Amino acid sequence: MNHEENLRIFIAIPLPFSIIEYLTEIISSFKKQLPDHSIKWVKPENIHLTLKFLGNISTAKLSDLYKHFDTPLQIKPFELEITKLGAFPSIFKPRVVWVGLSESKPLGNLSLFINENTEFLGLENEESFSPHLTLARTRPGIKKGNIENLKQLFAKNRIIEPQSFQVNHFNIYQSTLTPKGPLYSILKTYKLLS
Repeated sequence: MNHEENLRIFIAIPLPFSIIEYLTEIISSFKKQLPDHSIKWVKPENIHLTLKFLGNISTAKLSDLYKHFDTPLQIKPFELEITKLGAFPSIFKPRVVWVGLSESKPLGNLSLFINENTEFLGLENEESFSPHLTLARTRPGIKKGNIENLKQLFAKNRIIEPQSFQVNHFNIYQSTLTPKGPLYSILKTYKLLS
């Protein structure tokens, strides 16, 4: 009988303190204008750029994953810029509130590298990688009035002051779900080509 432990795993780019501080200001400003109970805000220290969510995988497969990523990564450090606010599936039916990033070829290459090196897990690859930083999720049963308030807030703040940051590594994280929200711990760090 196999009692091997499964871990909830994702791969992401961490954000520098300056960006987390900036996103904290945005969240704080929005919280004042929107009722707390209708929207679940992400803790600023938990915001990251997800490259791929792997879900529950065994410790054996995690060990294999580390080996796959030990392949020298031919991508140099690069800059990313946060530029605008948006929502999934749309600003008219917001379920996830996010900050978007400028287009980046190196980021696209990194996403491709990660997809290629996680194929052995048998996961489906997303049709198109849409890089974003999740700020909030609307709660089920959100009132129409609160959606209207959110849409007005988008209309006023669609374009935010661009902020750029350097990407020189990515991490494999473990996510532990708790009643107070998810706890993220870094399991391994991979540096880009220096």
